Amino acid sequence: MTGATSPEVATASCDLESAHPISAAIIGCGAMGSLFGALLARAGHTVWMIDIHPERAHVMAANGIHVEAPGGDLHVGVNATADPSTVPPADYVLVFVKAYDTSAAADVAARLIGPQTTVVTLQNGLGNAEVLSDRFGPDRVVGGATAHGATEIAPGHVRHAGVGPTVIGAVMPKSTERARRLAVILTQAGFETEVTDDLPGAIWSKVVINCGINAVGALTRLRNGLLVEDSGASQVMRSAVEEAAAVATMKGITLAYCDPAERVEQVCRATAENINSMLQDVLRCRRTEVDAINGAISREGDEHGAATPVNDALAALVGAIERGYGRTA
Repeated sequence: MTGATSPEVATASCDLESAHPISAAIIGCGAMGSLFGALLARAGHTVWMIDIHPERAHVMAANGIHVEAPGGDLHVGVNATADPSTVPPADYVLVFVKAYDTSAAADVAARLIGPQTTVVTLQNGLGNAEVLSDRFGPDRVVGGATAHGATEIAPGHVRHAGVGPTVIGAVMPKSTERARRLAVILTQAGFETEVTDDLPGAIWSKVVINCGINAVGALTRLRNGLLVEDSGASQVMRSAVEEAAAVATMKGITLAYCDPAERVEQVCRATAENINSMLQDVLRCRRTEVDAINGAISREGDEHGAATPVNDALAALVGAIERGYGRTA
C-alpha cells in the first residue's frame, strides 16, 4: 500500500519470537479473509472462518482453504461456520466484509467478544474503524490497510496475487500495545506488518490508491498491471488519485508517499496479475464498495470545497454498472 513510511512507523520483526498461538475469528470469507485465515492457520493459530453464506462455510469446513502463491501453493484446514453462536470468544476478531456490511459484521462480532478481544479492520474504504469503534469502544479497535492482493477463484480457493506491507494502528493511542501484539502475529504469519501512530494517514494512503485502481479496473475489466499499460486508463487513474490526494491534504491527512500518481503505478506493477476487488464484484454481478471509496472522496471533497469530477464520474459509472446487472445488451 505504501511506498515509504513515516518516522512514526515501527516494525514488529524484533518481537517475532515472543508471538504465541492465539484464536482469530475472521468475519467475511472472500479473497482477503481467506488469505489471512489460511496464513494465520499455517502459523499455528486457531482460526474460525465465519461467513453469511452457509455453502461457502461448509466448503471451508470440509476442505480447508487452498491458496495459490508464486512461492508454492498452500492447503490448510480451518474451522468454518455460518453460525457465530458456535464460535467461542476470540483473542482477535478480524473484519473482512465489504464496507457496506460493516454494521452487520459488528452484530456478528458482538457474539465473539471476550474481556480482552481486539477488533480489527483491514477493509477497503473510509468509515469502517469508526463504525466498529462506535459499537465496541475505540480502545479495543485496531485499523489499518494492507497492500496484499488476492483473487477468489472459488469458495475456499484464492490466488495470492500481490505482496506488500501491512500498516496498522490503534484507534486510541493508549491501546497501541494491542496493535503491536497483532503486528507480531501477522508478521510471523507472513504479512510484514508495521505499526503507526497515524491511523488516518494509513487508511487514506490506501483509499487514495484504491480510488484509481479499483474503479478504473472495474470499468475497463483490466488486471492491475494492464491499467498502466493503457494510456487512457492510466490517465484517468492518475487523475482520480491526484484528486483524492488533494482532498486528503485539505483535511490535514499526511499520506505515506509524496507522489500519488507515481505510487499508484508502482502498486499496479507490484500486483500486476491481481483482479482488484471491485472488478471481482462486477464480474460476479455483486454490489461494489465504490460508495465507500470514490463516493467517499466525492463527499469529502464537497465538504471541504474541493472539486472531484473524476471521482464523481467513476462513482456514477460503477453505480450504473451495478444497476444494470441483468439488463445489459
